[in-house]
Amino acid sequence: MLLAAAGGARSAPTYRWVDAQGVVHYSDTPQPGAETIQLPAAQTYTAAPAGPASPGAAAAKTEGAEPYRSCEISQPTADQAFYAPEAIDISVALDPELRAGDQITMTLDGNPIEPLSPGGLSFSARQPLRGTHTVSAVVRDSTGKMVCSSSSVTFYIQRPSDLSPASPVRPH
Repeated sequence: MLLAAAGGARSAPTYRWVDAQGVVHYSDTPQPGAETIQLPAAQTYTAAPAGPASPGAAAAKTEGAEPYRSCEISQPTADQAFYAPEAIDISVALDPELRAGDQITMTLDGNPIEPLSPGGLSFSARQPLRGTHTVSAVVRDSTGKMVCSSSSVTFYIQRPSDLSPASPVRPH
């Protein structure tokens, strides 16, 4: 068992030895034939502060600017189903409107998608695959800091099967 003192102080002595079967062991207790080894300091990580407590709430206030009161996916609606679409139109509603310098990122199933026009609030998912999909949006200020995020919206895509005799696209 390896022991390290808390707070980044010196660690307890650690011993290493190889038994008769060739297995390497480490311990904080000395053993016959063990060598004392020095372990490097423990690596630590400090997480960034958590995002907004509730989706759709403003995460931070931009200097001198009114915070966003809401950031929501307005299209598609939650649990909406589409049958064999060529594309799905996705829109975001912001209150107040998108400020100069702020950018919106839309993700479809965790992957970013491009707006239909630069700085726009409309997006399109071309030829979406059959199944369940999730979209969400994040607004970032000019420094890259998140200032607003939407709740995720889930929608469904249905596609006809060539094996289904009731398929509307199957030739008769």
